[in-house]
Amino acid sequence: MAFLGSRWIGWALILSLALNLFLGAVVGMRYWREHQRVSERSTMGPIGRIAAGLPESGREKVRAVMEGRQAQIREQSREFRRARSEAMQTLAAEPFDRARADAAFVEARRRANAMSELMQSTMIEASARLSPEERKAFRERMAERERRWAERMRERDSR
Repeated sequence: MAFLGSRWIGWALILSLALNLFLGAVVGMRYWREHQRVSERSTMGPIGRIAAGLPESGREKVRAVMEGRQAQIREQSREFRRARSEAMQTLAAEPFDRARADAAFVEARRRANAMSELMQSTMIEASARLSPEERKAFRERMAERERRWAERMRERDSR
């Protein structure tokens, strides 16, 4: 009888180990896949996050446009952050120099506008490569993103 019990425990341990390995693999795969998607979306920026809902063929077209402009986007983004940081630093400078602060904020706005123009032209170029169905899905994703942003702004303003 004791022999039969120890045999049962051995099989139960093996079964438990197999089940734990299986569940670990399932959880690991789901984590890895989501991490890959998040990584891809983040490297392509907001346009990539919008394009994530497209069929694979559409994502590839958007990815090609983004890769072609990645260096330019990165540089524009860096210049905008630098100009914005400099503008913010002028606010705390002693002695305060209004003309310097005004000039720094003008430069930050100029950089923000340049970045906006680049992102808009990138969206236009990507859209030109998409099929009508892909463009519709792309626009629906942008509209959803706009709705969520507007909702967050309403919530913030109501506080």
